[in-house]
Amino acid sequence: MRVYYENDEDDEGCEMRALLRGWLSDVCPEDGDPLGGAITGLDVPEAPASEVADVLARLLGPVCGADAPEPEARLIARTLVVDEHPSAARWSGSERRSVAELAAVLVARYGEEGVEALVRELRGEPRAGG
Repeated sequence: MRVYYENDEDDEGCEMRALLRGWLSDVCPEDGDPLGGAITGLDVPEAPASEVADVLARLLGPVCGADAPEPEARLIARTLVVDEHPSAARWSGSERRSVAELAAVLVARYGEEGVEALVRELRGEPRAGG
């Protein structure tokens, strides 16, 4: 799923999506559908942006200005977290930007493990180790 941001489509976003498509093609070059018909995007239930933001805030704890993520983390968060959420098409531009900013801090701090924790929380799965 692709969500278009108001005045926010950029060359980097297009490049990121092209790179990801290229990686998938490298996995199964003979297959026209590299994911074999699997559902793409985040495998989480639909949810309002406020709920996703609340989960992100719980995972992050206090966030200060020093936590401002690099542009690369913002791009990853926007492309791989927000754009792939099943409810993102119904979120306002402001909601998408808010969730993307929190997700970017999560990506910058914790990388893939942070995104995995987010997915577990959104699915309502128990926290690891607890």
